[in-house]
Amino acid sequence: MKADKPKDRPRDKATDEEPRVSTLKELMRDKPRRGRPRRQVARQNVYVALHPEQKAQLNALAAKLPPTLGRPDLPDLAVSVLTARVEALRTAVVGRTREIPEGVTDLESLYLLWDLALPRREQAERWTSIRLSPQQVLEMGRLHGTLNAAFGANRSEVFGLALALLAQFLERHPLHEAEMGLSDVREMIFRQ
Repeated sequence: MKADKPKDRPRDKATDEEPRVSTLKELMRDKPRRGRPRRQVARQNVYVALHPEQKAQLNALAAKLPPTLGRPDLPDLAVSVLTARVEALRTAVVGRTREIPEGVTDLESLYLLWDLALPRREQAERWTSIRLSPQQVLEMGRLHGTLNAAFGANRSEVFGLALALLAQFLERHPLHEAEMGLSDVREMIFRQ
């Protein structure tokens, strides 16, 4: 017969106190992450249909931004400009039970009210995703809900209006020489 081995062998206390680390986990920890660096808050995809002219306009507007900002920041700024304009409309009719003034009867009325060129009427054939910060996703949802309830506007039409307003804002307030961050430009938009 075999001699009985004691199951509990005395162990060295130094090895018992240290947790064992997987070799694979250790290798993965030291590996630098690849790809686009993460921002402070991850952006979310929102799908819209854009005309080719609107995509070209996005590239042209990116050249008008301060050096610290780039093309990925344009959708956030566009939504901020539209939010500021719709809030100005709401404060204009604050004493009444309306969200939008009486004379504004359709989406084209907003273009005319804000001195913008009227949009193309045919549908855009290509869908694309824009990346928005979480707060701007909420604002885009509010704007879409308001303009959809009032005029039947879809998300693509709302973003097209926001893009046209951003182009107008950047023409009136050139920023390409300024040293401003995204939050500084947003503050400037809401002060106007």
